[in-house]
Amino acid sequence: MDIVDFLSDRLKEDEAAARKLLGDRSVSEAGKWYERRLLLECESKRRLLRIVESARQTALATMVRGTLGDTPQWIPESIEWTTKSLNALALPYSDHPDFEPEWLAET
Repeated sequence: MDIVDFLSDRLKEDEAAARKLLGDRSVSEAGKWYERRLLLECESKRRLLRIVESARQTALATMVRGTLGDTPQWIPESIEWTTKSLNALALPYSDHPDFEPEWLAET
């Protein structure tokens, strides 16, 4: 499983759990505040995921189109920071069965 797909699935699960708890009348106001915050965090992470993945895909596409001798220096740096960013976003889900151990690496 690709890390972007993994993260997208985890965010969907987090959102579903938060929405379910928001609909539960037994949840306290403090609990509802937390669940609303979790929904905003999911949206924030989803936006960040799109930004990072777009940068990663741009770097990879540029690398594929270029030749070995004239590959711009920013490409390896972009791939490195996007990989580190995606790994950092995946860290809270390290106990999930689909989590890949190499995502723990800081590269």
